[in-house]
Amino acid sequence: MAKILLIEDEEMVRYSLRCALESKGHEVLEATDGEDGVNQFRDLAADPEPADIVITDILMPKKHGYDAISEIRDISPDTKIIAISGGGGGNFDQKSFSDMSNYLGADKVLAKPFSPEDFILAVNDCLS
Repeated sequence: MAKILLIEDEEMVRYSLRCALESKGHEVLEATDGEDGVNQFRDLAADPEPADIVITDILMPKKHGYDAISEIRDISPDTKIIAISGGGGGNFDQKSFSDMSNYLGADKVLAKPFSPEDFILAVNDCLS
C-alpha cells in the first residue's frame, strides 16, 4: 500500500485519519504542523521510498498548509497532495479554500467534516 505523510495539528483528527488509513493497509507518518511536515517531507524525498501522498490541514500553527503545499511542490512536483480544512471559524469560504488549494497544487480538496468513505475515496483517487 501507500506511504502517507499526514500533517494535522489537531490530535484527535490526526488519530482518526491515521486509523482510517491504517485500516486500509497504508503506512502513515505524522506531522503536527506545516513546519514539521515540510521538514519530514524533505527527509522522505531523499529516501528510496518517498511519501506517495501528503495530506495536509490548512490552518495550523507555525506554517499554514498553503505554505506547506507550495514548499512540497517545490521539492517534489509529482507528489500527490490532499488539502483538508474546517476553516477555523464561522467565516470559512469553501470556494476560496478549494480555489487556493488547487492553485497551489493540491490534487484533492476536502472540507471538514467529511466522511471516512469520502476521505478514503480521495486517497484512492490519488493512488490510481
